[in-house]
Amino acid sequence: MLDVKTVDAGLLQSRYRLTKQRAAVLRALGDGTHLTAETILERVRADLPGVSLGTIYRTLDILREIGLVQIFSFGGIAARYEATLEKHHHMLCSTCRSLTNVHAGELADIAHTIAANEGFSEVDFSLTIVGRCAACVAQPASASLAAGRSSTSAGRTSSSAGSSP
Repeated sequence: MLDVKTVDAGLLQSRYRLTKQRAAVLRALGDGTHLTAETILERVRADLPGVSLGTIYRTLDILREIGLVQIFSFGGIAARYEATLEKHHHMLCSTCRSLTNVHAGELADIAHTIAANEGFSEVDFSLTIVGRCAACVAQPASASLAAGRSSTSAGRTSSSAGSSP
């Protein structure tokens, strides 16, 4: 989770100021979940009814540029956004599409070694582990598939179990 001092510091180091729209987007992301832009729009419109989806995308791009928001996109699912400053990776359930944050600091050493061997610098990396979550494994296959279809169509966004603020 982001606190006001962290947000202010991030914005002060950039050329941006904390507008109503940026503050509303950060509040929408404040519960640590992974949200689509459309879900963020719904949450923001509770406070700012006139906000457009284009404004949400522009705001997310700015917040991502200054490191206050991360984007997750994988395998054709709608991009999801989260407010976090810590480097982390994801586990994606192939059935219900829930996302779980995972921290694996040892991956940095591996990524940097591989990059150096290939002559790369200024490296970024992410790991996505795809499988079936415990809840889906516990359900019969037909129930899991039905749950995945209904949760995806209902806009289910994520599980933040294992994430840290």
